[in-house]
Amino acid sequence: MNPGSTMSLEFSLVYSYSMGKLNLHIANANKKFTKSEVADIESAAISAEKFINNNFDFDFDVDLIVTTPSFLLSTIAEDGISGRTYSSQLIILVIDKEQKKISESFVFETICHEMSHSLRWEKLPEYSRTLFDGVILEGLAVVLEEKAMETHEDDEKQFFIKEVQGTSKSMIDSIISYLGDSMQSEQFDYDTIFYNGNDTIPRWAGYRLGYYFVKKHLKESGSTIFEATLDSYSKFRP
Repeated sequence: MNPGSTMSLEFSLVYSYSMGKLNLHIANANKKFTKSEVADIESAAISAEKFINNNFDFDFDVDLIVTTPSFLLSTIAEDGISGRTYSSQLIILVIDKEQKKISESFVFETICHEMSHSLRWEKLPEYSRTLFDGVILEGLAVVLEEKAMETHEDDEKQFFIKEVQGTSKSMIDSIISYLGDSMQSEQFDYDTIFYNGNDTIPRWAGYRLGYYFVKKHLKESGSTIFEATLDSYSKFRP
């Protein structure tokens, strides 16, 4: 048992572990997570905090809650996991082991993605207002996730990021054409654009477009993803 752990010999219903600035809380009232799985989640969180610490000034506390799915907390079915950042200091991961065996690398990957949002909201005095801003916000997170997975080269990557990375230029062009002037709008159909897609745009279109824009920006500016993560949205505008 690690120092700081509140896990009892009988395996408590809530497991909390403070590793530094990332405070891990595993909600396990339904006892779905085994001791071995808790250990894998903890190991992934430690690796994620190390990656963030090595590349950013991580000087604020974040509560990371890991729980199982419900009708309010869904996952990406192909990966059995999802994440959402509710504020700079609160991240929730949802893991469905019925969909996919718990993967330490998937947990690591998801935490690093969500930490991109956490860092921006903590360090920058701006929030995404327009669809363009939201696209960049998610693109930055995917590229940071991609960079993090370079430290786990032998591990399987999520279906989600492989889909985003494999987006063709023709698909990007069709997404841009579909969104048109709405890119500068503050009112848009978030679920369709970022999650579900429709008959014209693919699933995760907002993430795909954001990934494309951010990768293009990094190539043209010479910036690293660590620098760009904390750049104003204005730097990404054409």
